[in-house]
Amino acid sequence: MRSPVPCTVVLSWACLACGAGLNQSNGAKLGEALAFATVAAAAQVAQTAAEQHARNSAPVFRSSTGVKVSPDCDNDEQYTCLNVAASPPVSVAPAPEMDDDEARDYVLGYVNGVRRLNGVGPLVRDEWLDAFAQAGSDELAKDHRPNQYMIDHAREIHARSTEVQGSPDGSLPGPLQDRIAEILLRWTGEGPGGIHNDAMLRPEWRQIGVGIASSGGRMYFTVDFTS
Repeated sequence: MRSPVPCTVVLSWACLACGAGLNQSNGAKLGEALAFATVAAAAQVAQTAAEQHARNSAPVFRSSTGVKVSPDCDNDEQYTCLNVAASPPVSVAPAPEMDDDEARDYVLGYVNGVRRLNGVGPLVRDEWLDAFAQAGSDELAKDHRPNQYMIDHAREIHARSTEVQGSPDGSLPGPLQDRIAEILLRWTGEGPGGIHNDAMLRPEWRQIGVGIASSGGRMYFTVDFTS
């Protein structure tokens, strides 16, 4: 279990209490950063769309070196005229693959980031609940029946609980972090009323468990919550 260290993150549109402290793992920090970046992207959609519309309305011609915007395109001085040359792609070394424990911290950081942005208290990982969620993912990888392990073993959880899972057919091959991020973003994207989104935000939850199983190159994903 980990206890977040209080601090303050100042974003361009809000001041938010955060749990990003020195005692957080890199995985948890990455997960929380993803949660904040998702909100940042949504908050800037209108501004980006307006800027894009202005640029699309400007006289433009293309050359072999890139896109150039003519000098009379300042759109009432709302933006500076551009002369953008194409640049060769920059080679970036891929980030090291997360192990399962780092991935569980990544999920913890993301869920806590989303909860914080919605004014809900943080969760902590629980080893027993991790093991329970892992059993759920292992079974899902075998029988592809959503939540079947929870249905069969719910009596073993001596608290209020709920479970959300990824696709019963698993996630396509790829870096573990990318596959988990895609699932989490899809869940958050449901918005209020979405089964997965609402499960992450219920205020009575105090603990989280994460199960990650692999079979046939696919990843099977389970997140359990308890009060």
